[in-house]
Amino acid sequence: MIKLRLKLDELLKEHNITQSQLSKDIEVRQATLSEMSRNIRSEINIPIIEKIANHFDIKDIHQLIELIEVEEEYK
Repeated sequence: MIKLRLKLDELLKEHNITQSQLSKDIEVRQATLSEMSRNIRSEINIPIIEKIANHFDIKDIHQLIELIEVEEEYK
C-alpha cells in the first residue's frame, strides 16, 4: 500500500527550527504542525503546505512530500 508522508520533521531539523517557532512564523497552530510532523493527520490543508513551502523556500514538492510503501493494515 502506498501512503503519503510529509517530511516536515526533517525540514525542521535541517533548518534548526522548532515546531513552536515555525508555528509563530507561519501562523499555524503548533498542534497542527505536530500532527503533520508525526504524519498522523488524515487530511492535508493546501494553504498550510504552501505556507511551509514558502517559509523554507521549497521549489520542489519532493522536498516536503514523498510516497512510501507500507504494509497494508487490516482492521
